[in-house]
Amino acid sequence: MDELRKKRYRDKINYVTDCLKLLSVKPKNELEKFGIFYLLQTSIESIIDLIAMSIKDLGIPIKDDENNIFEFVKKREINQKLGEDLKKLNGMRNIIVHRYNSIEEDIILNSVVEAKNLLKNWLNIIEELLLDFDKD
Repeated sequence: MDELRKKRYRDKINYVTDCLKLLSVKPKNELEKFGIFYLLQTSIESIIDLIAMSIKDLGIPIKDDENNIFEFVKKREINQKLGEDLKKLNGMRNIIVHRYNSIEEDIILNSVVEAKNLLKNWLNIIEELLLDFDKD
């Protein structure tokens, strides 16, 4: 893998890491609530981008997000629950983007800790993949 490609991975990983540090669990006001939604949305998008990049670098044709997650989990022999949970988190991203109603806001805010933990797990998985790429 060339250095520019590695840098792209590293930039996205660093972005998600920085977002996760900033994510608070309980917003104090509307601005913080919107900040939480934005950080979650963009962190999820970045993880999905990292998976698409990985799929391509593993020589698998890129498809939609759900299929990319499925193929990545299968190829890397990852716990299927992590894949299913990421698919659900990507669905939550869609809810954030479209801001359906205030009921979903409460569900999202109550899911921040779980989402952060899942995103951290996926960052570790991507890091392992990068180490494997370096071995090749």
